[in-house]
Parts: sequence; C-alpha cells; structure tokens
Amino acid sequence: MKPESQASGGGAYVEFERVSKTFDGRTLVVRDLDLQIRKGEFLTLLGPSGSGKTTCLMMLAGFEQPTAGVIRIAGRAVQAVPPRRRGIGMVFQNYALFPHMTVGGNLAFPLEVRGVAPERRRARVRRAQ
Repeated sequence: MKPESQASGGGAYVEFERVSKTFDGRTLVVRDLDLQIRKGEFLTLLGPSGSGKTTCLMMLAGFEQPTAGVIRIAGRAVQAVPPRRRGIGMVFQNYALFPHMTVGGNLAFPLEVRGVAPERRRARVRRAQ
C-alpha cells in the first residue's frame, strides 16, 4: 500500500518509515510504507479489502507490530510502547467493542477505565455523538 500523496517536509506527527507487515512470513500485507501525517491533518485510507488499511491502523494503535520498519508518534519510535500508552483511539468497522452496550457505553468505557470522572465522561461522550 503506497499513499498517493504524503505530508511534505518535516514536522510529521505520525510517521511510517519503510513499514512492512506479514502474518505468515511470506505474504506482505503492507509493503515498504512511507507515510507522514502532520498534527491536525485529516487523512483517509482507501483501498479494497485486504489492501492493508486496517493493518496499518492496528500497527499505529499497537495491536499489531510491524515486521520491518519504524512507526513514530511525535518523533518517538513506538514499537515498544504498549497500546494503552500511545494515546491513540481506534474504532473498529463493527462499531461495538462490547455489543451488549450502547454506542455511548462503548465510548465511555475507556474513559471509565482511565478514571475520568462521571460528569466529564458524559460530557465527552455527548460531544462525540
């Protein structure tokens, strides 16, 4: 997966440098990805099923590790940083991490785990919906 365009110059907040990923040791699902995203920049990953979009997001969030290359957030390589310490949120294609909860409950859950006060949680969920 190669991006059509990249953020130019320095100042990248998120950076994929020569990132590749294989699950079976043979087939590359992400091949040699170079991508720079500036803070505040809006980016959309488009492509057919199996082209590596979700895999890239999973690597950025820390749920998958790249087979090769480096992923940086704010200039810091994050391969050894656990997902909970990256400050990255991810919403899966199926909206519900916990299908028995409402959308609001799914949004509020990680805030509750982090100890965010109930009123602040409710305000943040209202803002996101």
